[in-house]
Amino acid sequence: MSKIKKIRDVVYGFVFLDEQECAIIDHPVFQRLRRIKQLSLTDMVYPGATHTRFEHSIGVMQMASDMYDSIISKKPAKEILASLSLDEAGIKKYRKIVRLAALLHDIGHAPFSHAGEDLMPPLPTGHKRYKHEDYSIEIIKTIFKELIECHESNSYSVTVDEVTALLGDSKVRSKAARLLLWRELISGQLDADRADYLLRDSIHLGVSYGLYDRSRLVSCMTLAKTETDDPAIAIEAGGWHVAESLVIARYQMFAQVYFHKVRRIYDHHIYMACKEILKKAKKHKECYPPPSKLDEYLKYDDWFMYSQIITGKASSSGDIICNRKHYKCIYETQVRPTETDESKLLELKATYSDQESYLDEAHTSWYKLDKDIKICDGNGMQPLSEKSDIVKSMTEKPCQKRFYVIR
Repeated sequence: MSKIKKIRDVVYGFVFLDEQECAIIDHPVFQRLRRIKQLSLTDMVYPGATHTRFEHSIGVMQMASDMYDSIISKKPAKEILASLSLDEAGIKKYRKIVRLAALLHDIGHAPFSHAGEDLMPPLPTGHKRYKHEDYSIEIIKTIFKELIECHESNSYSVTVDEVTALLGDSKVRSKAARLLLWRELISGQLDADRADYLLRDSIHLGVSYGLYDRSRLVSCMTLAKTETDDPAIAIEAGGWHVAESLVIARYQMFAQVYFHKVRRIYDHHIYMACKEILKKAKKHKECYPPPSKLDEYLKYDDWFMYSQIITGKASSSGDIICNRKHYKCIYETQVRPTETDESKLLELKATYSDQESYLDEAHTSWYKLDKDIKICDGNGMQPLSEKSDIVKSMTEKPCQKRFYVIR
């Protein structure tokens, strides 16, 4: 019998871990996540924002487990799982796969989280760059392969391919519905990642924008059949308002926190600082090593970059960060820029063409219709965007622009 350990968490109280999960968490590559802040330099605005990818990753595992357990406890879900030839042993196996995928989903992040994404190298086949998910998949399939597949507690013969399939691994050819069904718990509009970071960020920052009824959300999750008779994760009809509240909470966190004008400019400053550090290393042409060179890539974390910054290897961007002398915003557009906004930006570019300046474009998708949250009413499924006028109004992609100058 595998020994169970527990750790305290700011969101869930206690998180319970088996021996394999403890071994993964204790691995130096997972411990590296202690040295990568969840929200980059957001603590320049909200001093409490010093939490890390380490605690978030453990939290996502717990959230995904809670969601999974709630789903499989429902009678409709049990009937659907039975139709997929998923017995009790199979249900336990996929629970473990979900937990491992959730625990390791961010293992490939660069220093300062998403602020470092644009410093990842270009893909060999085009203009796009690698993403942290590409590094996560490679790390799981190489560094964590033995811990996952050969650990003595792996009684369900879980493979790394089954884990990375939930992270969108394009090299995994498995199309088993009973496996890919659970991908929505890891990457979707109602996934454990989003559900965790909204609560965790709100708690650490001391704001209420990202709060929602977690217990209600989890308790309303179930399985249902789509029009094409495929199984899908859904929300019970009586709980559609909590799904709506999660979408609204995310909108408010982006509008009030993630798009904050000072937080955004520090993303730029840390990007420029890290770019200068990489450039001076004369090895990677202003970008991190590719996933094929994990030993080199994994040497980089926030601590390493800070050590370079405080020793002057990040030039003026490093000085800006150390002294908190960031560029100042002198103009910002609406969330959806108007013609007047665009004209003003052109005017400012011309006015400050011979001075240090920066045009920031903050954009995201409030709600993606191709991943519409499904509401199950017993007779079928209805997209959340059809039930909620609020969600329906959030389908456009915003792009707030700000013009910054050195002051």
